[in-house]
Amino acid sequence: MSRDPWAALEAQRRRRHWRQWPWGWVAVAFSLLMWAALAYAVLLAAGSMRMPGDGAAPRWQHTLAWACLNTAVVSGVASAVTTVLGWRLRRARGAAMLAGLLLIALALLLGGVALIQL
Repeated sequence: MSRDPWAALEAQRRRRHWRQWPWGWVAVAFSLLMWAALAYAVLLAAGSMRMPGDGAAPRWQHTLAWACLNTAVVSGVASAVTTVLGWRLRRARGAAMLAGLLLIALALLLGGVALIQL
């Protein structure tokens, strides 16, 4: 590392460039990806409900449904993290609030489904 203070300042600026990203919009993108993955997983799971002996297609659709569910979980966690980053760093706060509302809507939907099953 150089002893030049200007070089040290430039290195510090380069290290912190991630703070200038629009985290709120990144959170909205992750939230929309989560909703799309859940919708696709539901469609695949519904399409894989067939009679036994239909071949490997229902099994493959069921496997893809689980992959979509895993994608939804990962993107949901990423959306929660980036929502907090967008709010705390004041980077696209409105978009971060929209992403938070999408996450809350999903939690209410899943909570309602779980309560109906009881």
